[in-house]
Amino acid sequence: MVFTACSPLPGHDLGMLGLTNHSKVPLRLATMCGFATAALSLVAGMGYLVAKLVFWDHFVLGTAPVVVGLCFFASIQLFFTGIVGEYIASIHTQVLKRPHVIEAERVNFSRSENSQ
Repeated sequence: MVFTACSPLPGHDLGMLGLTNHSKVPLRLATMCGFATAALSLVAGMGYLVAKLVFWDHFVLGTAPVVVGLCFFASIQLFFTGIVGEYIASIHTQVLKRPHVIEAERVNFSRSENSQ
């Protein structure tokens, strides 16, 4: 393997750090995708139940419930991973101790109040 100074990996690392350090969008996306996939797997499970009751003799046993259950539990896991990530991101934001407001100047305050 040849390593050069123009490797794309530092750029990829910088891009990923820029996306994850300053944005909660990937975490919220994971939460929303987990919730949407859980809802879809529940709808698919209900559809499978209705189809199984209507066409009792034509279904193979065990295949669809395993797939629906796997998708449901994977989506629940993705949902809670997004929730925990949101919590960690909020802790990270508070630890940075950034000011809530950046003042350009204060108007109508005395000098002694400005220094505090």
